[in-house]
Amino acid sequence: MMKKLTAAFCVLCFLSVSGSLASEEVKGMKTATDLNFVLATTMETKVKIIETISIPVMAGMGPLTAGNQIQFKLGGEFSPVSLNGTFETVLTPIAFLQFNAGASFGSGWNIPIANGLRMNEWADAHDSVLTGGAFSGLVWSVKGGSAFQFDYAALKPGDWNHIVIRTYHAFQYRALSSSSASDSWLYESDSGENRNGWNYYGNYFLGYKMPLVLDTVGLLFEEDLYLYDTADRKLWGDDIPRWTFGFLGNFAINKKTSIALLVQGRTMRNFTKETEDYGFYQDRRMASGEKTHIKFYRAALNATIKLK
Repeated sequence: MMKKLTAAFCVLCFLSVSGSLASEEVKGMKTATDLNFVLATTMETKVKIIETISIPVMAGMGPLTAGNQIQFKLGGEFSPVSLNGTFETVLTPIAFLQFNAGASFGSGWNIPIANGLRMNEWADAHDSVLTGGAFSGLVWSVKGGSAFQFDYAALKPGDWNHIVIRTYHAFQYRALSSSSASDSWLYESDSGENRNGWNYYGNYFLGYKMPLVLDTVGLLFEEDLYLYDTADRKLWGDDIPRWTFGFLGNFAINKKTSIALLVQGRTMRNFTKETEDYGFYQDRRMASGEKTHIKFYRAALNATIKLK
């Protein structure tokens, strides 16, 4: 039911904003176009373009309501092995709170050094085999979530008083159209442990903003948890949250260009010595005692250029 309601909400929002724009210019409406580049040591490369329409909603005169608005974000993403479209609606009813709903769809292909879209299947002797060709299914998702954000400068104004906190939590249904609930699949060169079903995602950011070229530094923690009820999922650790964490620094090169650098580690599950080298992840067995260990994940660069 939640999946249907979230999808319906996205469609209604899209139709609403399209109708408004077609009839007349909305008072106070602003538009922006951002071009985004992502590069990482994990061989991730992605180009994104995002069109944002911002419309004031229930805006007041005070600091808590002056920025009240609803945003509609339409985006396209391209990587060497995938192509995606995204739509998101973000409602800010008060300065410290946001609600969002969104949807995405995409597909992929495979190249000699990376897999964009594959089925991950069990093979003899606990091994796995990747099958499937280019555009062999549509990866789609719907999500809904909320964010809480706070800036200390709102209580004590000053250029050097921007201690910021933001936390975001969302539930997402994600699926590959060509697979069933019992299949495992890979998308955009990930671990190949995806299954059709619900997921939880949360992040936590603590940062400090400064009137310098290096305008933001902070710590970012991200949590992913599979919520689908696969039988015996605890045996290989699908019930354990997967954490990614690291240091973020953002450089404001000029008014239109910013570059964020991110260095991250992540938690990895501890398997028994007998099963840790098994190729198919569901044949591995969680070790007793400590469930996870920490490992370096990646260094990434995220550059954003405001085109409009």
